[in-house]
Amino acid sequence: MYDKKEDHFFDENLKKDQSSEDLMNLIDKYDQKIRTDIKPGSKITGTVTRIGSEYVFVDIGGKNEAMIKISEVKESNGSIVVKTGDQISAYVISNTPGETVLSKSIGGYTANIQELKDALNNKIPVQGKVTGINKGGLNVKVMGYRAFCPVSQIDIKFTEDVNTYLGKTLDFVISRISEGGRNIVLSRIPLLEQDLDSQFEKLNNVIAQKEVLKGKITKITKFGLFIDLGEGIEGLVHISEISWERAEKLEESFEVGQEVEFLILKIEKKRPLHNSKISLSIKQVLDDPWSRIKDKLSVGQSVQGKVTRLTNFGAFVELYPGVEGLVHISEMSWAKRVHHPSEIVQEGNLVNVTILNIDETKKAVSLSLKDVTNDPWRDVEERFFVGSEIAGTVVKKSRYGYFVDLAEGVTGLLVFSRIVPDKKDSIKEGDEITVSVESVDKENRRISLSYGMRKSEEENEDVSEFIKKQRKEKPNKRASTEFGAALLAALKKTSD
Repeated sequence: MYDKKEDHFFDENLKKDQSSEDLMNLIDKYDQKIRTDIKPGSKITGTVTRIGSEYVFVDIGGKNEAMIKISEVKESNGSIVVKTGDQISAYVISNTPGETVLSKSIGGYTANIQELKDALNNKIPVQGKVTGINKGGLNVKVMGYRAFCPVSQIDIKFTEDVNTYLGKTLDFVISRISEGGRNIVLSRIPLLEQDLDSQFEKLNNVIAQKEVLKGKITKITKFGLFIDLGEGIEGLVHISEISWERAEKLEESFEVGQEVEFLILKIEKKRPLHNSKISLSIKQVLDDPWSRIKDKLSVGQSVQGKVTRLTNFGAFVELYPGVEGLVHISEMSWAKRVHHPSEIVQEGNLVNVTILNIDETKKAVSLSLKDVTNDPWRDVEERFFVGSEIAGTVVKKSRYGYFVDLAEGVTGLLVFSRIVPDKKDSIKEGDEITVSVESVDKENRRISLSYGMRKSEEENEDVSEFIKKQRKEKPNKRASTEFGAALLAALKKTSD
């Protein structure tokens, strides 16, 4: 007899059991890789494995290959647009244990109402031909039924002319069926939005890398340019981001269909996704003219520029392309008080200006139209020295007193307290009066004046001196009489 210990029967069984277990593990792993999201209505991507006479077979990660009619991957001239190894995306029409059918969309034949309801419930796209246009949108023929697509559901971008869709065959999703199929409402938005998230993610990478892109202008408005970014996405170049120079009348510089270079500044994602905003810039592709301003301009320099626009507070002057400076209304004339810049300059005028200040941080340049060499305040202390009397014209009354023009570009202030009492109410704007200079502040361009006060003060001083003198002398009747007469004479002289 064989010794049982030498019997290898159980060892063989053990080996076979181990192999079976390994096989089961492989099957489990394979099953785990099989996709579970293959259900009617879902959009799925796979790899073309072979092309038959009627169907294209696609590996979608399922237990079976999926198939799609070869007519759906043919162009109008009959050529097939895919080859083995290509990636293809389509919708799952049906998925049974033995067969998975794909389609770009369903349509092109007359269906029963249940097929339309299945497409509605499973969100399967349907093909429809635009047969007419009405006020609210498109009339569409879908699988033998008349349907309607509202204008707001035609595209994710602005639809300027719905007539461009007339006669076209497009993909839609059914959003509502009522009245036994007499009222069918369609939309293209869900189909167009499907890839927006991934597209936005790609664009965010472009933003991070500051990549310069090219696109064509699709629309010109007063506030900017709309640019086609591809894949049905549009971005806006706001008018402030078109040029470093002031951009106006865009239709004169750009045209629809023109190709331009731009950067993407930001993506403002909203829900629904087609309401998201993409901000673009053309000027950021170009060199910033302010980066080399120190090489071109300096404080005190006199340059020529063009007046680009007027405001209530001054005039903007273009010094060179992309750089403007401001001439404040107070820096427009030595000769007169300017109430509005249009009194001195007009848009389009070429003017010589002096640079007063450059602020690179704020990108601001302060300018002056006044000629520094003709500054009337340059020798004001010599011409209007303290104590001198000069004729001037009253130009304005304020709550503090009167402004008096002493010479071209030089105005002094006559405060009420420095006007002789009996003259305060008689002064009017336009009067010619002789005033006394009391102080001159050249740095701050201020001159203080008085009117009639010197004579009054001198007479008061004479009276005071006489009184002091009389007090020192011994009083007697004759002196008292003389003092009274002198006092009366002084008072009478003052009143005159």
